[in-house]
This record gives sequence, C-alpha cells and structure tokens, in this order.
Amino acid sequence: MSPLISIVMATYNGEKYLREQVDSLLLQSYPYLEFIFVDDASTDGTLTILRDYAARDSRIQLIENSVNQGYRKTFEKGILKAKGEFIALSDQDDYWLPSKITELANSIGDYSLIYSDSALVDDSGKFIGKKMSDIKRQIAYSSPLMYTFGAWAPGHSMLFRKDLLHFALPVVDYVAHDYLIGFAATCAGGITYLPKSLVHYRQHATNTIGANLKNATKPYKTKKERNHLINLRLQLIYERCPEGDDKVILKNFAQACAGYSINDRIKRVIILMKHHRAMLAYKGKSPLGSFLYSFKLLISIY
Repeated sequence: MSPLISIVMATYNGEKYLREQVDSLLLQSYPYLEFIFVDDASTDGTLTILRDYAARDSRIQLIENSVNQGYRKTFEKGILKAKGEFIALSDQDDYWLPSKITELANSIGDYSLIYSDSALVDDSGKFIGKKMSDIKRQIAYSSPLMYTFGAWAPGHSMLFRKDLLHFALPVVDYVAHDYLIGFAATCAGGITYLPKSLVHYRQHATNTIGANLKNATKPYKTKKERNHLINLRLQLIYERCPEGDDKVILKNFAQACAGYSINDRIKRVIILMKHHRAMLAYKGKSPLGSFLYSFKLLISIY
C-alpha cells in the first residue's frame, strides 16, 4: 500500500489564484493523500473558497488562524498536523502537474528530501520561457556544510520525510521554513534533485518569495543588521546539526564569523579553504574562484 502523503498549504489573501491551485492539488494522481490548508486570517474571499472545498472533499482539513501569524508559523502549524509519512508544501498561487506527487514519491528512494525543477509563468499562467534551473543552481545536497552559504531547494517543489521535523522545527523569524527543512535533510539521508518541471511557479507582484531574490525586500537595512542575521543563521545550523565532524566545523566557523579580531578573520578563511567544495557547492565556483572567495572572509563574512 502506498504511504500517506500530506499536502500542506498556507494561505493569506490569495483568492485570485487559489481555485486553480487547489484544483491542481485535488487532481494529483497519487492515490493516498490528505490536505491541510491553513489560512492566516485572510480578509478577502480566501476562506470562503477554502470552506467550500473542505465541505465537498473529506480529505481536506481546514485550519483558520484567528490573527495573522506570518507564513513561517502558518506553514509550521500545518506541518505539525500532518499525519503522512511524507509531506509536500504548497503555495497558494501556483499550479501543480497531476503527476507531481507520484513522480516525486517514485524518485525519492532512500533520500530524506527530493525537489524538482519548476516552469516559471506570469500572473496569467503563461510560460515566460524560463525554468527555475535557468536562474538558480539546482543540485543534490549531501552534507550540512553545503547549506553554509545558502542553498536552493524551494518548498513549493519539495517532498520530504516527516521524521525530519525534529531537526527542522521550530521555525524562526530570520530563516525561511523550507531552508530549515532542507538543512534537516542534509543531516539525515540527504537531498536529491529531479530535473523535471512539475510546478508552474507563478511570478507576480505580490509573491511572498519569488524566483528573483534580487528584487525581494531585504530583511535588513544596514550591513550591521545583515551580519547579525547571518550570524544568527550560522549559529542556528550549528546548533541543529547532529553530533559529529560537521557540527564541529559549523561551530568553529560560526564562532569565527561572529568575531572581529584578526585571528577570527584568519580562522574563518582557513576553515573555508579547507572545506570549500562543500561550503561553496551552491555557488558553483571553480577551484580558483573558491580559493579567492575564501580571502573575501578577511573583510566580510559573506
């Protein structure tokens, strides 16, 4: 028998595209699904739409936040309600191919998480001629060190094992929930990548997080605030990493990045030079590029 898979969707004032997305979720070919929709105190017609679907499909569990909690906490609430052996996360404004869950479930193997490519579409659902892989480096991740300088395994295209949650939760307000889930997967069975577009990833003016992060609103205003957030994230992944060599490396690197002395600066350069293949994997730099990037840490921490 196929294992139960939970699809968790967080919504907030998403009435414009919501029906198209929910229809694509309900039409998934995978035979054993539950749907957990968590609305974050919407003020438009989102709840009316969700209540209508929930009344007609017993697989849907609808949770309504009485006050706005933000997308991280809203996803966390839904994830904690999930009963499935595997969990998939859904945005409110995309469109899933009917085979998405089936293909991910068939391809995950012994990995803890799998994610796929996505086709980028405009606000009307029209293809814009690019896939996510055209603008983001999409790779497999086999080590927690690979999340040191960022990663890209987006929530809208991932399927992961529920047993990751003791590493991935609770969420925090300075790191995205899917980053924490991805990092947790590297601490367990790793992440694999399916180079096939299984989602129409809609790009529009009100995306919470779109494909082009360069245009996203920065969570900081000054370099000091930026460095503080980086240090918080480095400390967090060190703390959540299981005991072992990687945890020691992340601890030493986090401590060196938090310091300002010349010894701290030299220490973080040496650590990065020693582990540059893993730490800079997402950046895709050449050996020479990694070598030169290491020296950047004498001046900056990122």
